[in-house]
Amino acid sequence: MNTTGAVGKRFVVALVVITICVIDTGCAVYHVYGVGGTEGREQGNQPGTEWNRKTLHNFGWGAKRQDLPAENCQLGDGQRLGIEEIKVETNLGYGLISVITLGIWLPIDMGWRCAKPPVSSGTL
Repeated sequence: MNTTGAVGKRFVVALVVITICVIDTGCAVYHVYGVGGTEGREQGNQPGTEWNRKTLHNFGWGAKRQDLPAENCQLGDGQRLGIEEIKVETNLGYGLISVITLGIWLPIDMGWRCAKPPVSSGTL
């Protein structure tokens, strides 16, 4: 019975699981939101949409960047709505990619939620 091999396999599996968990978790999150939400609470605003997310890539220190048009922040008649909240997230894996490529490739996760449509006032 080879217990050393079984312990070694368990160690490798545990190391792989821990590495995946560390790389996949958020390392830094920046949250931008409008002040003066409902009842005067910060982050108490009521967005009109759920979170939308996209991974963006920046190449060559900004020479080739990927912009993010928020196409879902408009009504059916074309009226544009504001963006209620933005989150910018990075993780250890993205950081390692950036370091290994000396900043040539910089991936980042962006999330956004749109504002509610304006409420019409007046009588019908």
